[in-house]
Amino acid sequence: MTETHALLERIRDLRERLDQVRGIVSEAHRTATSLLEPEADGNLEERLVEGERRQALLEASIQRLTAQAADEEIRPTRLIQKVRRQLERGRELVAQLKALADEPIVAAEDPDGVDGENPLWLAHREVATMTESALRLVQAFPDSPSAQLRLGEGLESLMDSVADRLATLTAAVEARKAEMGRRTVLARILRAIYNGDPFDASELTILIDYLLNEVKQGQPLRFVSVSAKKSEEFIAAHSLMVARVVARMIRHDQDLWNAARDVVAAAILKDVGMLSVSSEILAQPGPLNDDQKRQIEGHCRVSADLIADRLPAAAPLCEAIRSHHERLDGTGYPAGLRGGQISPLGRLLAVADVYAAMCCARPHRPALDPRTAMTETLLMADRGQLDRGSAERLLQLAFYPVGTIVELADGAVGVVVANHLTSAERRNPARPVVAILADSRGNYLPTPRHVDLAECDSRSVTRTLPSVQRRRLLGSRYPHLV
Repeated sequence: MTETHALLERIRDLRERLDQVRGIVSEAHRTATSLLEPEADGNLEERLVEGERRQALLEASIQRLTAQAADEEIRPTRLIQKVRRQLERGRELVAQLKALADEPIVAAEDPDGVDGENPLWLAHREVATMTESALRLVQAFPDSPSAQLRLGEGLESLMDSVADRLATLTAAVEARKAEMGRRTVLARILRAIYNGDPFDASELTILIDYLLNEVKQGQPLRFVSVSAKKSEEFIAAHSLMVARVVARMIRHDQDLWNAARDVVAAAILKDVGMLSVSSEILAQPGPLNDDQKRQIEGHCRVSADLIADRLPAAAPLCEAIRSHHERLDGTGYPAGLRGGQISPLGRLLAVADVYAAMCCARPHRPALDPRTAMTETLLMADRGQLDRGSAERLLQLAFYPVGTIVELADGAVGVVVANHLTSAERRNPARPVVAILADSRGNYLPTPRHVDLAECDSRSVTRTLPSVQRRRLLGSRYPHLV
C-alpha cells in the first residue's frame, strides 16, 4: 500500500491548507444561502405547479400522438402496405407511451425525493416527440406508390430508432420500479421487526440472494440517494447500499465469501433501530443538539436488542450490529469500544457504512465523489479510527466503481465499465475503462466510445458528475444509467 500511503500524505497536506480558509468559505456559503433560499411555502407552491406542468405536458403529448395515430388524420388516404405496417407499428408505440405516462414514477418530479430532473420523464418526453414527428411524416407522403416505397424505408428506420429508445425507457422504468420494490420490501421487514409483527422470512432470503447475485454477475454499483423526509425508505435505501458495498468488498476473499449471507444480512438489518429516531431528526439539515445525538447513537443498541429478541436465528450477528459505529480509537458509539473489543464483522460493517453514507446525499451535505469518499475512509483508517485491513478492501471497488458517470479532463462524459484490480495494476485505481457517451460540448456520440485510461496519456477523470448534471445531460438518452 505504498502508493496509497503516498496519496494519503498528499491529501493530508492539501487538507491542512484548505482548513485555513474553510471557515471563510462556510460563512460565505451560509450568507449566500440565506439571501437566495426561497421561503418554504413558496417552494411548496412551486413544486405543486411544477408537478401539474409535468402531468399536463405528458397528457398533451399523448393526446397529440393519439390524434396523429387516428385513421381520419392520415393523409394521403391511400398508403402502400409497407407504410401502413409502419403506421400500425406507430399506433403500438403510442399505446406503450400512454401506458408509461400513467406510471407514477415517470410523471413524478422525482420518485426518490431528491433534486434533479426525473430522467424517466425526460426520456419519455423525447421519445414522444420522436414518435409524433414520425407520424406527421406520413401525412406529408405523396400519392405516388413509388415515392411512398422510397420514403417508407426512411420511415422504417425512424420507427426502429423510436422503438429502440422506447425499449430503453421501458427497461429503465422496470428497473426503477424493481429497485423501489426492493426498498419497500426491506422497509416493511424492518418495520415488522421493530413493531414485533410477523413477516415473511422468505422475502428477506430472496433479497439477500438478489444482492449476492448482483455481485456474482458483475452488476454496476450505483449510489442512490433517497430523501430523509421519507424516513423508512431512507433507512432501507442506506441499508441496501451498505449491503451492496460490503458484498463487493468481500467478493475475492473466499473465507468471507463463504459467510456472505451473514455479512449481507447484518448489513441490511443493522439499522432497524433507526426507526426509533423521528423523521424530523433524520431530515434535519443543521447540527444536532445533544439529545438528538443521543437518539441517533442509541439506534445501535436498539437494533441489536430487536434482532436478538425477534430474529433468534440472527442472534450471532448482534455483536457486529451493536458495534458498527464503534471506532478503534474509542471515539465511536454506543459503548466507546477500542481495538480488539470490536468484532471483525463489526469493523467490516463500519467501513462499508462510512463509505456508503459519504457516497449518498444527506440533509446537511451533497453526495461525495466516490474517490473522495474512499480517500476519506482510508484517512480514517490511517488515523486509527477504522480497521486498516477492512478499509483497504474498498480498493476492490476502485476509486470509480463500475457504473459511475464521470467527466474527463477534456469535458467528455462517460460511464465506467471496468477497473484494473489485479495486484499489479492497482497503481491505476483512478484510471478505469470508460465508455464515452457525450463529447466536451455535451453532444451525444453516435455510439459509446470505449477508452482505457490506464493506457491513455492524454485523458484522465476529473470528477464524478453530480446527480443534477448527469440527469440533465444524459437523462433523455440514457435514463437507465442515471
